[in-house]
Amino acid sequence: MAFVAVMLILATAAMALHIASSRADPSPLLDEETVAAAHEQALVRLPEGLPMANVDGLQLVLPICRDQLTALGYHAATGDDGGEVVPLEPLGDRLNASILGRGLGSRENGEGQPGYYLMESDAAGEDTGALDVGAPPGTPVYTPVDGVVAGVRSYRLRGECDDVEVRIRPRDQSGLLLVLTHLDNVEVSLGQPVRAGVTRLGAVRKMDGCYRQLLGGFTYDDGNHLHLQVERNLYRAGS
Repeated sequence: MAFVAVMLILATAAMALHIASSRADPSPLLDEETVAAAHEQALVRLPEGLPMANVDGLQLVLPICRDQLTALGYHAATGDDGGEVVPLEPLGDRLNASILGRGLGSRENGEGQPGYYLMESDAAGEDTGALDVGAPPGTPVYTPVDGVVAGVRSYRLRGECDDVEVRIRPRDQSGLLLVLTHLDNVEVSLGQPVRAGVTRLGAVRKMDGCYRQLLGGFTYDDGNHLHLQVERNLYRAGS
């Protein structure tokens, strides 16, 4: 009995010492808000920086993560407020160069470069005047070039669909302006410097149900996308 009593006393003392040392631990437990913020940060992924097109010596990188891309589609476009649309030079392989090669999606070439489609449009001009970058609504969008935000405005697409346009003046290219539309939850403002593949512009806007999207003919969904084009000598005060 005496032995059992001694063992119980020793066990109780050891437990008390453990509790005291735990309370003396200088590193406090993280609160729920801190844990949630750390988890969200861990989930943030930046695009891989894949080149997708060139224009006048300027390279545009894929503004979304590669696994979010549904398809790339070029089409003719008109300028805004008298701006001259500068044709883009696609990189990668054209996927609908023939009937047999039409297919769907964004297949890659041997170098991991996503392929693209040429789409018929009612607009005049070169058939690579604009590029639609397909992705599900809500997909994070990052700037495809280094530069400065030259404007942000809300407008009604075709007088029917709510939309937001962001304009970026590329670094060392004062004569060009990159125009991006079909954006939601925009996170940049006029005059803000942006960095290719790093600065988040917003997210892909859900446009299906508003108008027929050309890219839907080359994807497995309705063809939601980010629209971008490059224009020359375009100026309009930001709003």
